[in-house]
Parts: sequence; C-alpha cells; structure tokens
Amino acid sequence: MTDAGTQVEDRDLVDSLVEDLQERISTGQIPAGTWLRQAHLAEELGVSRTPVREAIRRLQAMGTVEVIANRGARVRLPSARDIIEVYELHGVLQGHAGAAAAGLITSEQLDRLAAAEKMFRAVVEDLKAAGGDATDAQQRWHEANTQFHMVIIEAGGNTHLAEVIESLHRKVPRNLTWIALGNDIRRLEKDAAEHAGILDAISSGDATAARTQLIGHAKRASDLLIRTVDKIGQGPLERR
Repeated sequence: MTDAGTQVEDRDLVDSLVEDLQERISTGQIPAGTWLRQAHLAEELGVSRTPVREAIRRLQAMGTVEVIANRGARVRLPSARDIIEVYELHGVLQGHAGAAAAGLITSEQLDRLAAAEKMFRAVVEDLKAAGGDATDAQQRWHEANTQFHMVIIEAGGNTHLAEVIESLHRKVPRNLTWIALGNDIRRLEKDAAEHAGILDAISSGDATAARTQLIGHAKRASDLLIRTVDKIGQGPLERR
C-alpha cells in the first residue's frame, strides 16, 4: 500500500475510534470521570496505542476529554456553564423546529411523535408497577426521547439542524439526563407531561406554544442537570 493509502487508512481508523468512544461516553458506557488508559483501550479495541492516542487527542479538542498533567486523560464532567450554554442553544434550536413543525408536520410524522409520547407514559407506568426498577426503562426512555425530538426536527424541515444538535450532545452526555430523572418517578411523570404538552401544541398547529414549551423544557432540563452534576462531582461545580 502506498504512503497516501496508509495515511487514509490510519485516518479512517482514528475516525472510527473517535466515533466509538464518543458514543460510549455519551450513553454512559464510559462514565464521566473515567480515566482513559491507552494500553487498556488499545487491547480492548484490537489496535495499537498510536491511533488510540490520536483519538483521545481529538476527544480532548472536542471538549469530551480532559488531560490532567502527570496523570493522563479522563472523561470530562461538564461544568454548569457547559450545561447552561448547551441547553440554551437546545431550547432555541428545538423551539425553532417545533414552531416550524406546528405548521408543516405530516400525519405520518404526527403518528410517530404520538407513538414516542406514548412510550414515555408506558415507561412511567412500568416503573410504578415494578417499584422503580423496570427492565430496560433507561433504553426505552432514551429511544422515546430520541424519536420525539428527531421527529420535530424532521417535521420542521431544516436538514442541517439534526447535525448541529448532535454536536451539542457531545458536550453533555445523554445518559446524564436519565441519571437526573431515573430515580424519581415524579420527575419522570413531569417530563412525560411536558412532552405531552409539546405534542398537543404541535398537533393543534400552535407555533407559539410549541416554541415556548420546547424552550421551557430545555431550561428545566438544564436546571435539573446542574443539580445532578453538582452531586456527581467532588463538590459544587464552578459556574464561572
């Protein structure tokens, strides 16, 4: 293989490692605070340390990983400022999509939005029945949340919005939302009710209500996540 071909192959490998590690961090398979040991990861992933080192460097540039002098790299716990800024953008972008979706959503998209909203309620009922320990509740809630918000973005008609919002997810791991909600059925009920209100606004064609509710939904999520990461971190997070 030529040097150019080898370089392309190396870049593809690093890209694949970054995508894999980013997904595992985002979903909580690699929790915040975990030290990323190059030798361990290289053995686990079946590659040499060189592409692992480059993947960690890229994750550091993305803000997902922090490097501590003389200690190594670890998954970064987002600061309160990260959460505030990311969810402010979430609210603006989702609110824009929701307002557009209120006037553009198709019957097929509305059916999928309603199905996702029904999934939220089903998880809550199953948790109640199981005393707060229903099997696969986290996965089902995540699937419902992903479907619900992606349908809104799709219905809003902006083809680039999903990519922008996905980049925001890299700043605040998605599993933190479940950590914040998952141990309190009352919080889950409230979150499910918020999604039901958003569905009602969009299905009735009320663009103003859809925008307002989505912005409020993001703000409440931000406040809850800040309290959660305060508990996870070693003492209150700096709000700078």
